[in-house]
Amino acid sequence: MARKLTKLEKFGLIAAVITGMLFFYLKHVYDPQQRALVRAREQLNRSITQLNEMQAAEQPFQLRRRLESQRETLAELEQELNVLDIRVGDEEALIRAQHWAYQEMERRNLRVLNVVPQSEVKKFFTWRVFRVTAEGDFAGFIALLRDLRSHSTPMLVEQVSISREDKPWVLRIVMDLWIMG
Repeated sequence: MARKLTKLEKFGLIAAVITGMLFFYLKHVYDPQQRALVRAREQLNRSITQLNEMQAAEQPFQLRRRLESQRETLAELEQELNVLDIRVGDEEALIRAQHWAYQEMERRNLRVLNVVPQSEVKKFFTWRVFRVTAEGDFAGFIALLRDLRSHSTPMLVEQVSISREDKPWVLRIVMDLWIMG
């Protein structure tokens, strides 16, 4: 037996249906559109920022003029440093030491295949560690180790791994080269 709904129940049922439709609309229509609007706004802001950066770049003739003036300033500073007998930075000394070590390896017929910077270790002093992979013979490697002791920049060789592939006269030498600096 079906009974009739009261006016209050009819109003509540209509309110529930409207509320359900509102939640459905918000979940499936409004929220995706809102997210799309936010993405579009962010993309527009990125594009405007890139455009402003491109427009803010100086003209090439202004850049050339600034470069020339900075070169002149650099030349003056280098002259002052040469007069005062000051060496420029630790990085320059590190590069010189690396260059010397690689030249000595080439001179001893040790062909450098790969150099990978490993880390910076602070063990009483600051050491820069490089993983060096080379090919050559054992006599050249021993001569290199003797020459490392006589260089003005302290260097260490650790974690040495010597292996031989199919060719009996070529050794693959992997070592950690520590350079103080």
